[in-house]
Amino acid sequence: MTYDVAPHVRGYVAVFGALLVLTVATVAVSYLSLSSTAGVALGLTIATGKAALVALFFMHLKGERPLIVWSLALTAFFFVALFTLILWTEADHIVGPGMGA
Repeated sequence: MTYDVAPHVRGYVAVFGALLVLTVATVAVSYLSLSSTAGVALGLTIATGKAALVALFFMHLKGERPLIVWSLALTAFFFVALFTLILWTEADHIVGPGMGA
């Protein structure tokens, strides 16, 4: 019994090409004269797309059972929630000591 790996290899090469294009896009964004907020937001958007490609194809999450995908989604939710909580509490210290009333 033989197993044809050519379709799988083509898929991995296509994902590799997409990751290369997105990496070039990230570098190109760094050379644009955007505000720092817009540049970071665009860079994080591209990085999220690259992370999704890696997770779906190279970590084989595309064909996993829903329970595994849900547990990963729950982990990502808590990750974002904890970082949001940290950034929200740090916003209270923007003025700095001795500069307030």
